[in-house]
Amino acid sequence: MSDEADLFIPTRSSLLTRLKNADDQEGWRDFFDTYWKLIYQVALKAGLNDAEAQEVVQETVISVARNIPEFRYDPQVCSFKTWLLQTTRWRIVDHFRRLQRADRWRVPPAS
Repeated sequence: MSDEADLFIPTRSSLLTRLKNADDQEGWRDFFDTYWKLIYQVALKAGLNDAEAQEVVQETVISVARNIPEFRYDPQVCSFKTWLLQTTRWRIVDHFRRLQRADRWRVPPAS
C-alpha cells in the first residue's frame, strides 16, 4: 500500500465499536493490521528512524487502547483518522521530548 493509499483507509465504525472491548483480541489485531503502517509512515516522515518509528507505533496503539472508550465516532465532528493521527503526533512529540531530556543529562566525553 502506498503512502497516499494509507490515508484513504475506510473507517469501519464496527471495528471502532469492537475496540471498546479491550479483550477483543481479533478486533485489536484487525486494528493493528489496518493502521500500523500509517502510524509508522507518519513517524518516519517526522524524522524518526526505524526503531523509533516502531516504538511510536507501539505507544500510539497503547494510547488508543487507553482512550478509545471515551472516543465518540462522529465524522461530522472529528474523523477517526484525524484523532488517530493527532494521537500519533503526540507520541512523536513525547519521543522527541524524551530525547531532549536525555541529551540534557548526557555527560560529554572526557578529552
